Amino acid sequence: MSLSSQDRRLEVSEAAWRVIVREGLDRTSMRAIAQEMACTTGVVTHYFRNKEELILFALHQVTERLQKIMQASLEGTTGTQRLVVLLSAFLPFDPERQAIVKVWVAFLGYAVGRAALMEQHRQSAAQLREVLIQELTALQAGKLIRSGIQPAIEANALLAIANGISLDHLIQQNHLSLEQQQMVIERYIQTTLVE
Repeated sequence: MSLSSQDRRLEVSEAAWRVIVREGLDRTSMRAIAQEMACTTGVVTHYFRNKEELILFALHQVTERLQKIMQASLEGTTGTQRLVVLLSAFLPFDPERQAIVKVWVAFLGYAVGRAALMEQHRQSAAQLREVLIQELTALQAGKLIRSGIQPAIEANALLAIANGISLDHLIQQNHLSLEQQQMVIERYIQTTLVE
């Protein structure tokens, strides 16, 4: 696939994101995406055969963006603060991450009852979980967190906290402020993982 074709796929995916964030995944259609791009449905179907293929691509874009945000946030960060910034990548601090959370949640709801889509969602989540497991293992090897913790279990717990905070931000009128969100993560890390 040529670079220009890949760029066009990304452009279609971006339009899909905008439609999903604005209208929800159930009302996202190839036609709605084409309208968002001010083009014909044929242009969209040239790059994606159907809605399922397109939303899977959009899900992979969520994972890639989160991984990029996570990696960028680690620059110059040391110790347990690395966990804080990794988890903060999941939090809806800015419009891009708010869109990521909305697309992620929309895809999860759409995948319920669709085994193949749910498996794709699990694989994307596993990639992000693996980043945390590796970080926890490195911190443990460096004696910066407790030796007795199990990185795989703690990665799940940390993701549950970050996911819960993100959902709270979406559904609660009086959600935690950005500072409070980060404080919850920092408190968990300090009281649970650090001796």
